[in-house]
Amino acid sequence: MRNRGLGRPASPLSIVIRPAACCMSVEKHRNVSVVTGARADSVAAGVGAGLIVQLLAAAACFLGAWVLPYRFPDLEPVYRQLLIVGGLFLLTLAALTLKFRRRLTQIAMRLGFESRLLLPREGLVYLAMMLVIAVAALTGGNPDTGNMLLLVFGLMAGPFVVNGWIVVLMLLKLQVERTAPEVAEAGAIFRVAISISNLRPLLSSHLLLVNDQLSGPGGDQHPQVLFMKISPGERRTAEYQLRIATRGIYSLGPLKVSSQFPLGIGEKHQTFQLQQSLVIYPAPARLLSGWRLREDELAAAAHSRMRTHGAAEDEFYGIREYRAGDNHRAVHWRSSARTGQLMVREQRPVRRAELVILLDLFAETEAAVQELELAVSFTSALCLHSSAQSAWQLQRICIAGAQYVRVEPAGTAAFREAALRSLADCQASPAPRLEQLLGEGLRAGRGRRVILLLTPRPATVRSELQRLAAGGQTGVSGSGITIMSTEHSELLRYCAPPLQLEIAAAGAV
Repeated sequence: MRNRGLGRPASPLSIVIRPAACCMSVEKHRNVSVVTGARADSVAAGVGAGLIVQLLAAAACFLGAWVLPYRFPDLEPVYRQLLIVGGLFLLTLAALTLKFRRRLTQIAMRLGFESRLLLPREGLVYLAMMLVIAVAALTGGNPDTGNMLLLVFGLMAGPFVVNGWIVVLMLLKLQVERTAPEVAEAGAIFRVAISISNLRPLLSSHLLLVNDQLSGPGGDQHPQVLFMKISPGERRTAEYQLRIATRGIYSLGPLKVSSQFPLGIGEKHQTFQLQQSLVIYPAPARLLSGWRLREDELAAAAHSRMRTHGAAEDEFYGIREYRAGDNHRAVHWRSSARTGQLMVREQRPVRRAELVILLDLFAETEAAVQELELAVSFTSALCLHSSAQSAWQLQRICIAGAQYVRVEPAGTAAFREAALRSLADCQASPAPRLEQLLGEGLRAGRGRRVILLLTPRPATVRSELQRLAAGGQTGVSGSGITIMSTEHSELLRYCAPPLQLEIAAAGAV
């Protein structure tokens, strides 16, 4: 999926799944450097230029109130008082700006002022040196020394102002695009491409640092890409890699482009509104041979249940020679005439049942929530396994957690995508709708269907079914609901956990 931003940027938003494991790696090719997995605190802290101007103006007022009466005794005391009042006002304004800067930034971004000029640490040090020289020049006793210090101050102020203009020009007329997948699997590495086009006819852009932001259930991450140089009319592309270990719905963007070229004492950045959602599917567990046997047993049980109710169907398997005890109605007379011996049609029971999965996400503690992740991965594996080669066809998925979700087929591909998306977004709850989930299973328990209920509380579910049967609920006895515990000791008989769940379990020990 491609997002494009041109000229005017947007407001900030911000996957570190394991911040302790976050590292920075730099890959350089041509004029592009890619910084992947960068921590947010690796970005140099900056102070807004507006705040600096307010502080400098306040300092100038106080300095003038102190120095001018000694240099110019003819000035009336009222001017000194005015300078002190002005300095206090500017100092109060700077303090309020510093305290409410987040809110002011959000308001400015809503109004469309997304571009900011900052002073990094180097710029603050440079500015402090200029201020010391200016104070020394104004308060020095020797006029010649004072004049020389003022000359030094002017020589330092010139590059400071020129650097501010150049860093502003670096971000003019840039077009930024991001190309990222809409879905990915937990634990899998995927790439995100950042492209910048320099639409200026003459001036090149240097040292453009692109800071992307990703937020979601697993945490935040700020991957960075550094473009060394983009010539006029040129388009450059760089990629960074992400690996997200926690399923869920994530938000990618917005995207911030900044530059400190040429001297590094001033920073200008623009934020581009390039936002998109990223769905991280749960990593499917690997089904073991024990599950193959279990699904054959469940399919055979469903067919046996159909035969008991007189609703079983057989399918034509082939033609073979007559054996003693075969039904005479199965004789295939045309083949018998052709071969000269009795031939019969062989029928075999239809073993491809319909599967309905009921997932109970009951959890009261954080440890119980983590234990349910294997059940979600197992359900994801069943969704992917339900194909022409399996013993059944997935017909419905119902998830009872923080929200009740019911997914039914509207085409194989669409159903699988909807089921995996629901599994990506489902959350455990201390009070899921168990009664609604059981009612779904009782209504679906007809025909050639296997009702598989995955729950961390099998005893509670059985007692609830007994209560429904005692209350006269129809369909309980013949529903064929198979209750499977989501405890790891039970699920590990049928599946192997995905790699990131093994890593998470090892880290928790």
